[in-house]
Amino acid sequence: MKSVSFLRIRPCNSDNDLYLNSRKKEYTSSFIVNELIFDILKIHQKGFQTVSQSVEIDSFVWLVNKETIDQFSSTNRKLLIYQMSNNEQIDYEILSREKIPYALIGNVQYLKTITTPSFQSLKTNISSYADTIEQALELISFGVTDLWLRDWNNDDIEKLSFKANCNLFERTLTSPLLEINEARKILAKDKFTSYLNSRDVRGYKRKEVDWAPGKDLSVPTNGKVSMSFPSSSYSDGVSAIICSIKNGVELSDVDLHKLFYAQGSLIDEIALVANNIRKEVNGEEVSFVINRNINYTNQCYYKCGFCGFSKGPQSLSLREKPYLLSIEEVVDRSIEAVEKGATEVCLQGGIHPEYTGNFYLNLIKEIRLKLPDLHIHGFTPLEIWQGAETIELSVIDYLEQLKEAGLNTLPGTAAEILDDRIREFLCPDKITSSQWGFVMEQAHSLDIKSTATIMFGHVDDVSSWVNHFSLIRNIQKKTGGFTEIVPLPFVHMGAPIYIKGKSMPGPTWDEVVLIHSLARIYFNGYIDNIQASWVKLGLSGVDKLLNSGVNDLGGTLMNENISRAAGAVHGQELDKDSFSEFIFSKGRTPVIRDTLYRKIKTYSETKS
Repeated sequence: MKSVSFLRIRPCNSDNDLYLNSRKKEYTSSFIVNELIFDILKIHQKGFQTVSQSVEIDSFVWLVNKETIDQFSSTNRKLLIYQMSNNEQIDYEILSREKIPYALIGNVQYLKTITTPSFQSLKTNISSYADTIEQALELISFGVTDLWLRDWNNDDIEKLSFKANCNLFERTLTSPLLEINEARKILAKDKFTSYLNSRDVRGYKRKEVDWAPGKDLSVPTNGKVSMSFPSSSYSDGVSAIICSIKNGVELSDVDLHKLFYAQGSLIDEIALVANNIRKEVNGEEVSFVINRNINYTNQCYYKCGFCGFSKGPQSLSLREKPYLLSIEEVVDRSIEAVEKGATEVCLQGGIHPEYTGNFYLNLIKEIRLKLPDLHIHGFTPLEIWQGAETIELSVIDYLEQLKEAGLNTLPGTAAEILDDRIREFLCPDKITSSQWGFVMEQAHSLDIKSTATIMFGHVDDVSSWVNHFSLIRNIQKKTGGFTEIVPLPFVHMGAPIYIKGKSMPGPTWDEVVLIHSLARIYFNGYIDNIQASWVKLGLSGVDKLLNSGVNDLGGTLMNENISRAAGAVHGQELDKDSFSEFIFSKGRTPVIRDTLYRKIKTYSETKS
């Protein structure tokens, strides 16, 4: 079953605010601009992308024909749309030589005549205007793969999606045409920012909503788990994969890649499969741990683009001043956490320029001296790697010393996205994907368990999600050392990379559902626990994810600074009673667990 894109485009008649705002409310994403009288920069700043026939207009892409194409000799061919001439020989030669990805056709009868194998092999996207549902269906049947829609409302597009029997998705002029790394090279800075803001990770047109991870808003809803538009979706391939999963077939990387592109009703089907697996593995119990996050410094000499928490010594003008807790202060906070009922402290922070591996060793020893029974969940693979290097130890030797000092488990953060294509732009000076995996393998060999995280919705793509999942599952097959998967949606509001216009504004809600649901399916049989981050998603987000494969809500935290520094406003602590009441209200059984998922108390005991 083929995919068909649609583009909401119309001629631009004015550049005044009233006109542009009205078109925005009608969901127009693109304008045809052929007159120099319009303020093209203003139109772009309003969030519209543009196409023009004039080389003098600084549009996003240009519409060319056989007479004008030579005027655009220096323009990247992916930024051109070829207007068919109705001469098969001329059109074939131009499209074949120039490799222009889209061809706009005005005469549907001409499309019927293009039947030669050589023309069909070009795999050019054929675009055409469609003014009615009936016309759109006819065009699709003739082979049009891209519909240009003028003055279509959402109801008519929904009706078309039900009748078309294809995977219908909305695009922009530049996405999914351009992958992120292509767009970064091809587009000017302001256009690249617009490109990022108008798309989701998968390349689809981003639906404009107020919600984003970290905002104190309820997640978008239409009565289902997903929030796609159009809401219906068809794909023989996706349906076949879902059927095979139901029959117990392990989800391959290739099929995982396909499922990440699911939309609408197919997302709901995937979530249902994930939820059924959750029931088989975890029953109706929803767990959490009473813990405290202690971020001992926000000073760091690594320059991760996503991090709103790290503050260099000269960052006094930013929201939070640089700080550095002494070991004695960390010990005191750990004691306070135990007095409040915590069974775990999670130790993470920036990589302070003065830190060596001895700092982490001494910190563990001092906590263990005062709190011999407290579970110490501490230090990311980055901290382990850097700590070992600074005192000239191998990773395995350093981990042995940390374990002997009293370290119990490692948090799986600093993973961000385990694909070095993405890390080059997200966290270029951080450890590589393989180094992160190596630290985890070494820790697991010493029976030091760990969690695994994925941060998504920034400059990533679907291939990076698959690579990330694959690396973790391959390690797990070898070591069995991961206790949980924790998807972490990117909180963009205070992130430097977003403020500079170089990242997407977090994942969409559908992508949040897919990451959690497909984590449940992909890791089934290898990792039993899928966690949702209430700090980043709020309880309204967690609510929906409890029906999408999630069985764990993480920890009470007591002091969570990192997400808040990036702009999250969901709070720094939820006590056990609030957790329990929320879980019980969803018809589930709250369970207080320890870090290794051993049950401590069930709901009937949590009030005590």
